[in-house]
Amino acid sequence: MNTRFRKASLAALTALVLALPLVQGCASSQDPRVEAAVADEPFYDWFNKLVSQIEADPKYKRIPIDTKPESNEFLVLLHDTYRHKITKQEFVQRVNTQYPGHDYETSFIVSRLP
Repeated sequence: MNTRFRKASLAALTALVLALPLVQGCASSQDPRVEAAVADEPFYDWFNKLVSQIEADPKYKRIPIDTKPESNEFLVLLHDTYRHKITKQEFVQRVNTQYPGHDYETSFIVSRLP
């Protein structure tokens, strides 16, 4: 049951992160950094593969990214790290500061960054 809940939560988060730019694309206040992340096909392909790997890992616990602004911020942070605009160490520091207790999940993501 717990695994089923985690997978459902992850699926909901993934859907939120993936659908958010499409939903917000109609709004005039779209963050250009989010648009850039979504338009970056290599990044988006990598992101989708990451989500599949997360879903397959029973040890991975959901990072509590619950709002649209949090989803946007996390997507931009991932994109900036993927594109080497910030270091992996800075990514780890930011995520661990904002979401303490998710060291495994942060390491899991960082180990899959190019």
